[in-house]
Amino acid sequence: MEIINIIINFITAMSLGEQLSIATGLIYILLSVRQNPLCWPFGIVSVGIWMVIVFQGKLYSDAFLQFVYVVLGFYGWYQWLRGGTDNTPLKVRRMERKLALWLTAIGVAAFIPAGYLMENYLGASFPWWDALTTVISLIAQYLLAKKYMENWLLWITADVMYIGIYYAKGWTGYSGLMVVYTAMAVLGFISWLKSYRADRERECFA
Repeated sequence: MEIINIIINFITAMSLGEQLSIATGLIYILLSVRQNPLCWPFGIVSVGIWMVIVFQGKLYSDAFLQFVYVVLGFYGWYQWLRGGTDNTPLKVRRMERKLALWLTAIGVAAFIPAGYLMENYLGASFPWWDALTTVISLIAQYLLAKKYMENWLLWITADVMYIGIYYAKGWTGYSGLMVVYTAMAVLGFISWLKSYRADRERECFA
């Protein structure tokens, strides 16, 4: 009972916006692990609410990230439904080395000016960490929209960083949520890897 009371007090201490964003965010991550396209509308609602909250907390890179998430949410929704061959749903796939190199180069090129801008002109909180998690998360979201299973590895990296950032900002609800997201990202990678291997086996016997 004590644990239940702690959880209840933990939830009631959060604002309504945090509660709604967390609830829809959890539904989003659960459905995305299961490769259910309905994850995308829940994700769009979740990040839309969180965009307002982090902007008010002066995490400008993070706020911009949430806006891009909304756009990528609609893109990912379409891709999962009709992004495959002949407008068929996408299947889980692995990232090619060429794409990995391109995304790494883009990420480095974006991180340095973003961090400098956040620190010297916008007065953002934790500017370089904010910029780094933004870049990693954007790349991860793109890979998720295209159903590359490596997206989960990037989410694990970003979510671990966000645990510390949000806790330092006093957003304990979201810090706790990032712990859950990290665990779900691990499960997501395992689940998608099994799906990928199953599809390859079916193709071999087709």
